[in-house]
This record gives sequence, structure tokens and C-alpha cells, in this order.
Amino acid sequence: MATISSSGVGSGLPVESLVSQLMAVERMPINAIDKKQAVLTEKLTAFGTMKSALATLQTAARALATPALIAPIKTTVADPTVLSATATGGTATGNYAIEVQSLAQQQKLKTSVSYGATTDVVGTGTITFDFSSYTAVAGSDPAEFSFDTANVHGATTITIDEDHKTLAGVRDAINAANAGVTASIINNGEGNFLSFASTSTGAKNAMRIVADPALAAFAYDGSASSEMTQSVSAKDAVIFVDNVKITKASNTITDAIDGVTLTLTKPTASGVTTTLSLARDTSTVKTNIEAFVKAYNDASKSMVDLTAYDTTTGKGAVLNGDGTVRTIQTQLRALMGSAIPGAAAGGATLPDIGITTQRDGTISIDSTKLDKALADPTKNFTSLFATNDGNRGFGAQMDVTLGRILSPVGTLPSHTNSFNSSIKDLEKQRTTLTARLADVEKRYRAQFSALDSAMASMTTTSTYLTQQLAAIAA
Repeated sequence: MATISSSGVGSGLPVESLVSQLMAVERMPINAIDKKQAVLTEKLTAFGTMKSALATLQTAARALATPALIAPIKTTVADPTVLSATATGGTATGNYAIEVQSLAQQQKLKTSVSYGATTDVVGTGTITFDFSSYTAVAGSDPAEFSFDTANVHGATTITIDEDHKTLAGVRDAINAANAGVTASIINNGEGNFLSFASTSTGAKNAMRIVADPALAAFAYDGSASSEMTQSVSAKDAVIFVDNVKITKASNTITDAIDGVTLTLTKPTASGVTTTLSLARDTSTVKTNIEAFVKAYNDASKSMVDLTAYDTTTGKGAVLNGDGTVRTIQTQLRALMGSAIPGAAAGGATLPDIGITTQRDGTISIDSTKLDKALADPTKNFTSLFATNDGNRGFGAQMDVTLGRILSPVGTLPSHTNSFNSSIKDLEKQRTTLTARLADVEKRYRAQFSALDSAMASMTTTSTYLTQQLAAIAA
């Protein structure tokens, strides 16, 4: 008897169709898992959209919570080639006459003798650098200077060993020591000179160099007998602000005018001043407020859209009914409607400067009223938006509130983490069911194949008997 090798060929039994239909029923639990996972994934995507909008709002709120951004001072220098200036928030406005008498300088020394090559051997031993100020010795000719040993700072001893006994080696050893000095080799076309420069400007950062006899070419003490010569002297910056003399070791001065950093670039002629003007930068403040309002409205619209309910279709948006979203909406709306403790009357609420809440939960700006408030020196925008005397303004409060919501252990991540956990559980269930279904399908095919073979055998027997009975009858 021939063997049937294809299911259904021998008996005509629709094995593939039967197995397919049965497996469709068996797969119904997996289909249910797919639907649940799709819903959770859609919610995660929706929360991702909302999180992005809230993060943008936090950035805008943080700008308002930063005094330098909510009460910025615009600096203008009449002659910007002389100096530049920056101011922090809260700095008093006004004009200042500034004369730059001299710039701060770093001292520079060079060897008196030149060397034919950077590989020339100069010797081994120690070189000690220390720093202080020099004062001219009265009556000395040529002029000599006395090193202030009572106020030495930053003393460092450097060993020049066999590996560094060349001119280039001495340079490298000094630079590697980070001793407050940089060494370089200068070639004037006829020879090589070793040059030292103090890394800090100011009269008190002048160098004294004590060297062993083999390295005496690098010694310096300000006297005429010093082996090295001074090419640039150490100097302080000297300026006059409204005729008040100020001496500083650096060309960047942070404490001459409260809240203002001056960066000196060029001396002025004697007695000539340039004007520094400090004024409130209301345009920047307005821009930051407008950015905050837009970010708040975008976040508000995002939450409204994601929780909406369409009465016509009877369908809700993906986050409709989600309690976490409602809680966040309530927190933000309550914050916007509050008053700031400690702020002056007439400037303690958002409506005081022209920002009002609409019926749909968004906020709007009355530009005319905001411009008037910005021009009013009695309106303290720092108190209203930033932190002042321990009281948090709207920007600071919003920043803190959103920080708690968006924190890795905050309201939003905690809520979405539960979705991620559920999705992982569903993945495990799908894996288990898929493995089981493979066995079920294998069993069905074996059963129907056996049935197909049996039915084919019975059909063959029936045909044979029919033929034999017909022959007997004939």
C-alpha cells in the first residue's frame, strides 16, 4: 500500500485549514496581550509628549528664576576698545567714568647669553622659583630692586637631572613642574634664549630665581648682577572709577563696582575717561516672560488634548481619566493663581504685570500692561519670579514643582515605570504562550496527519471491496 506524504492528499481532509482555524482560537490570549500592550505603549508615548512639554516649561521657568535673566542689566561702554563689562541681576543702574591708567602685566625674563642649539648642555642641579614684589633701591645706579622676602608665596624647587640637562630639557622640566612659570625658547636668528614668564599678572607675582652654580645662567634677583634680564616687569592694573583709584593684580576686576565685572584691554590717555552705562534690559526680561507663557500654554494644551473626551464620537483621548495628569494640571494652575509672599503690593501676582489665566486654563499677556510694569522701577521682577529673601517667585516655584514631577523618582516617571513594568510582564506572557502554541500546533498536525492516513487507508480498502463485490456479482 502506498504511503501518503502530504496531509489531506490521501483522504481529502482539509488538514491545513483545520489546524489554521484551531490555532486562531489558541492564539486569542496572545491577541489580547497585543491589544493590552498597544494601549500601554500608546499611553507611554503620550506621557513622553507631555514630559517633553513640561521639561520645556521647566527650562523657561528656570530662566525666570535666575536673577541675571529676570532682572538683567545691559552694559554699554563708550569706548569698547578700552574695556568690556558684564553685570549680574540686581546691580544698580547708573553711569561711571572709568580711566584705565595701566594694565596688569606678567613678568618676563630671558637669559643674557644665547645658545647655539636647543640641545646644548647647560648643567644639572636645582632651580628655585618664588614670587613676591620688588621695590626700587634708593640711590642705586644702575637701578636695582629689592625682593620682598617677607611676603614670598608659591616657592617651588625644580631638579634638573641628567635627562633634562639641555636647554630644551630645562624648559620641559620647568613646564612640567607647574611652578607658576612657563618656559619657552626664543630664537632671534643668531641664537637661542630661554625665557620665563610668570603665569599670573600683578606686582606681587614677580619672580626671584635661585639656581645652583651649574645653572647660574638662570638666576635672577632684580639686581644688576642678575644673570637673567627682565624684558617685561610685573605690574598691577590701575584704574580710576569716578576718580576713585583702584589697584588690582588682574585685568579682570570683579569688585570695583558691585555686581559688575570689568575686563581691561587698553590704557586710556592720562586723564581721559570712558563711560560705562548700566541700564535695565527690559527687552530680555520681556522675551523670557513671553517664552515662559508660551511654554506654559503648550504644556497646558498638551495635557488637555491627551485627556480630552469627544462627546460626538463618545471616545476619550489616550490619557482620558488619568489621575496623574489631573493632579499635575491642578498643581500648575494653583501655582499660577497664587500670590508671592514678601513681594510688594501691586507686584505680587501675575495679573499685576498683565498676565492673566483664561477659561481654558492657558495664560495670556497684556503687552501694554507688561511694558508699563517693566518700565516701573517699583516693580521688583526678581521678587515676582526668582528667589528673594527666602521667598520663591513664580519661576522658582514652577522650577521646583516641575523638578519634583520630572525627577527620576517623581510623579511622572513613577507612573510611567508601572506601564513599562506591565509591558515587560506581557512580553514574558507572550514568550511563554508562543512556546506553548508551537507544541499545540505540532500536536494538532500529528493528530490530523494520523487521521488523514487512517482515512486514506479506509478509503483504499473500501474501493477494493467495492471492486471485489462487483466482480462476484458479475
